[in-house]
Amino acid sequence: MSKMWKRALTIFMAMIMLCGFALPAELGLADGDEPVELTIFMASTRPMNECTDLTRQYVKDNIAVDMNMIQGDSTTFDQQLALYVSGGDMPDVVLCSYATYLGYAAEGAWADISPYLTDDLPDLMTYVGDYWPYLTVDGAIGGVPRLLNVPSSHVVSIRKDWLDNLDLEEPKTLEEYTEVMRAFTFNDPDKDGKNDTYGLSAAGYSYLSFLMGAFGASSERDYFLNDDGTITTNAISEEYRDALRYLNSIYTEGLIDPELFTCTYEQAQAKWGRGEMGIWSNWWSHAGNAYYRFDFGNLQPDAVVTHLLPPVGPEGKSGNLYATPFDAVVSVSYLCDQAKIEAALRLLNFNASPLGFRVLMYGIPGEFFEWDEANNMTTWTTELNGGVSKSGKYTTTDMEVYKLLYQERWQGQSDALYSGPEGKLWYGGGELRYQEPVREDVFCMFLTDEYIKYHAELDSYFKTSMIAFIMGEKDIENDWDAYVAEYMNMGGDIERQSQLKVYNDTFNTQCVFAE
Repeated sequence: MSKMWKRALTIFMAMIMLCGFALPAELGLADGDEPVELTIFMASTRPMNECTDLTRQYVKDNIAVDMNMIQGDSTTFDQQLALYVSGGDMPDVVLCSYATYLGYAAEGAWADISPYLTDDLPDLMTYVGDYWPYLTVDGAIGGVPRLLNVPSSHVVSIRKDWLDNLDLEEPKTLEEYTEVMRAFTFNDPDKDGKNDTYGLSAAGYSYLSFLMGAFGASSERDYFLNDDGTITTNAISEEYRDALRYLNSIYTEGLIDPELFTCTYEQAQAKWGRGEMGIWSNWWSHAGNAYYRFDFGNLQPDAVVTHLLPPVGPEGKSGNLYATPFDAVVSVSYLCDQAKIEAALRLLNFNASPLGFRVLMYGIPGEFFEWDEANNMTTWTTELNGGVSKSGKYTTTDMEVYKLLYQERWQGQSDALYSGPEGKLWYGGGELRYQEPVREDVFCMFLTDEYIKYHAELDSYFKTSMIAFIMGEKDIENDWDAYVAEYMNMGGDIERQSQLKVYNDTFNTQCVFAE
């Protein structure tokens, strides 16, 4: 990215608003407009059903957009997208990672939506706010960011009933966490007379960050700004090495379920449902999902689950994995004509609105909820109608098939309206994200050309090495220097130097690396 991108976008938008730039026709709808069909490609396992069909029809009727969803596989999404692009059959709208967006933007694969970003899209413009510059490549904007706007999206869940069974308090320090994990592993916390539990598991290796934060480290290739103005490269830092030493020690002791490094989300949910671990580091909504989608209430009828802040280390450090401002972009294909570009932005403006978000998240109004616009209040029909919709035809289902944008703070508050344990956990997990300490990854949005070139291979090497160090396949003392040298030689130093330059140019600083 050029260091002039912010100034360039400001000038560009001013030209649109104030000068004689030719704007497209108003994005509003006239009576009788035919719906515009948009093929939407995104990685999703959400089930389509008769309830989500109602959502699709509602959007057709109200904003004249027919959402034709193509559900991709998250593990092969980029390869699937590449096949579409090379075949000249690119979907109209693509929800992809930010890095993928930038790579294709450099090749001209997205339509330039910047001339269409006017006051006719009030909810969308408010939603994006000051983040348009991050979407600007060579003066063009090809998509809309899917904003997270939370310090972290990871939380720690614990079996409070197991703590009670063993007469233990909720842990706060790293030492207390370790003792609880040890008791959950060896002291029969579920009182079934079997040695069949682990102290800790997680929804994947990156969820171990809540423990690494006690050392001032994380489970990702982050860069931390220090008080003295230097920047720590987490992947090769001594803090990260200390965190690996700790994780290796509790792994060797048998406190960690070894399958956390290989199991899928569904497999992790199944293990949680079978009561195989007492502490589970996960996405903020997973513990609620266990009740809502994975039958946790019936599998563990006596379970009491709560959320905890990450532990405080011996030097007072604490933190969970930092959540970038946005993780993905809803991009518009270069093959789209004006009608499709307008339809895509109409859909995103709707999704960014209070009512639109509810529709794409929870289903159609009048059937699944009633919304009081004046007071911004929602009444959930299923809560008042024995778990079924207003007409009695539909039970509550997973309705998020067509949701392209997040509105996390509102979503967390709405979850409190669910009276069951899933709602309490969704709300508690959602709110905890705003309380958790984190260390910001200051390079997270500076995806330079060098980052694009090297990050995939570096990510893979970092991940496999982390797992190897934790599991003892690599020796943290004897193999560390070789790991660092290989990491830097693979492009780690070139990548970070390019990001440092953009960071310093952007903020007019003279930061250097701490190592």
